[in-house]
Amino acid sequence: MTLPPLSRLAALALLGGLAAAPLVAGILAPDAAARLTARLAELGPAGPAILLVVQALVAASGVVPASGVGIAAGALLGPVEGFCVAALGTMMGALITFALARTVLGARALARFGGRRLAALDGALAAEGWRLVCLIRLSPIMPFAPTSLALGASTVGLRDYALGTLAALPALFAYVALGAMGQGGGHLLSGAGPAEWLRLGVLSAGAVATVLLMLRLRRILGRTVPGHALPNGNLPGGDLTA
Repeated sequence: MTLPPLSRLAALALLGGLAAAPLVAGILAPDAAARLTARLAELGPAGPAILLVVQALVAASGVVPASGVGIAAGALLGPVEGFCVAALGTMMGALITFALARTVLGARALARFGGRRLAALDGALAAEGWRLVCLIRLSPIMPFAPTSLALGASTVGLRDYALGTLAALPALFAYVALGAMGQGGGHLLSGAGPAEWLRLGVLSAGAVATVLLMLRLRRILGRTVPGHALPNGNLPGGDLTA
């Protein structure tokens, strides 16, 4: 699918705005998740449906931290229903962003326009599939929505993308559980309760995943990419190919 020049420019501006949204929102509305919980509680039975849409939009755009919406889901709906709603919204948002990037930028954009190192990363994503996506999703230093945009612009397949993105759900469940326990705020190890140990577990798992990801990326980006261009034949799929 080829978009007209003006439409493509507008879509690229939208993608850039989505990538910058988490930083802007964190500065302008640090208490957005708490306000969201209060507003949803006032809506009664409509709250879960609205929360699903909000979580999808948050996962797609990153306008507030997804962990904050997970805490709101737990506080509003409890651990089981809250997790189901938050997880479904997260996967919906991830797929929306992937489809947008794949349509606007195309499956070869990372390799075509990112230089040799990003071309090497793109090749690793195509080769390792869900395993590398899983490490990326487990690392807390990789913002969810911008990462979805980058993966959409790579040659990773839709199935591998979706399977790897499932790795983000255990941490989401932890935040939902914190919300259900009424422990969304506070500081790590401020007490000896389960909420503090749950926070510690999330941080520890994220730290381990980050180390593994950095080691893997160092190996990938440290390779010498032979030649001066990647032949198109080595890049699977077209702009809309998953």
